[in-house]
Amino acid sequence: MPMVLRKYYREEEISLKTVKARSLSELSEIPFDFSLFNIVVLGRDDKTLFKELKQFRSPLFGLAAVNSPQVRTEKVSSIFKAIEYAKSEMRNGLELNKNFYRFSGINFLNAPLTFDTDCYILYPQHARNLEEKLSLKFKLPDFSPVFRDGNREYVFLEGNVFLEVEKPDSGEVKLISAPEKSDFGDFDFSLVSRENKDIVEKLKKEAKNFLMPYRDKKAVIPLSGGKDSQAVLDIAVEVWDREKLLCIHADTGFDFEENRNHAEYLCEKYGVGLKVIELNLHKKGEPDFSRWCTFEKTEKLYEEAEKFGAEVFLMGDRDAESFKRRRKPRKRMLKGIIHLFPVKFWSTAHIQVLIENSQVDINPLYLKGFWRTGCKSCPFLTSWERNLF
Repeated sequence: MPMVLRKYYREEEISLKTVKARSLSELSEIPFDFSLFNIVVLGRDDKTLFKELKQFRSPLFGLAAVNSPQVRTEKVSSIFKAIEYAKSEMRNGLELNKNFYRFSGINFLNAPLTFDTDCYILYPQHARNLEEKLSLKFKLPDFSPVFRDGNREYVFLEGNVFLEVEKPDSGEVKLISAPEKSDFGDFDFSLVSRENKDIVEKLKKEAKNFLMPYRDKKAVIPLSGGKDSQAVLDIAVEVWDREKLLCIHADTGFDFEENRNHAEYLCEKYGVGLKVIELNLHKKGEPDFSRWCTFEKTEKLYEEAEKFGAEVFLMGDRDAESFKRRRKPRKRMLKGIIHLFPVKFWSTAHIQVLIENSQVDINPLYLKGFWRTGCKSCPFLTSWERNLF
């Protein structure tokens, strides 16, 4: 295990403990802090302990198993893969219960999970747009969980039944597979939000505890108007005094107008100061895959943060967004500023429930089916998103 941490998680602040027992009965006390993220890695000979620890599985507690009899005899790369899969199951694991589901941290729905999978909740308008685009002969369930892996999405319908669709970067949206049955029931989002409130509150408490040591420092939130930065703002106002927080929104000139409107709405709702940077990048031409626009935006963000005297950046990056973001440590120093990622281990579904329970609106672009809410001319938009405006 130490080799895995040094090679794959060398910048991450991780506490490593060894459980010297084959069964919980051999322990005088349970050696886990359930208010933190835990992953227990076991070998093939640890079947009894694995079975006993399953009772604790949740979005904050995961289990990983390797093929070797003991973990210490397994390849470093295999242990890493087992940990990454456990992280995916923790954030994407759901348990079905009639017309709602719980964030269980266990893949009860048998979703096709990979290291990069993210789970999100299908809003009704998004569902109708999908039905029309795919010419479906049946209604997709409102508020169904969807498992997204890159451009491939699996819409949960019932049991082990999924609708599989591809939303490519270019070209038409493709229906990969669909069931013959057509009478699928809707999910009750108000019930989903209410039944998962305790779980999301535990995630939120963990994030607040992670941020608490920095609460006396001035902090900036790059507020795009998207869901992740909204969740970070919701958490931050319960840690920082308002005068020590500043939200910065960079308007490139290419942005969807909903983004700026939503950033202004959020800061009014939460009583936090907002600085809008007018970049007017359209004077320099259309954005391209070199991402020159991102660098322009970032440079201005740092300039405004310096004027504010910020020592901390609160970022909404999450593991499920990309391999690159998954490899970033949860805390890092960049340009003399501490960067913190409080929702790094969350799924989009966790974010959606947090926002629903906060009684603050989400950016309306998500209701239509947008995954990215940046600029209209962004080359990283998929063909699906381009067809929505």
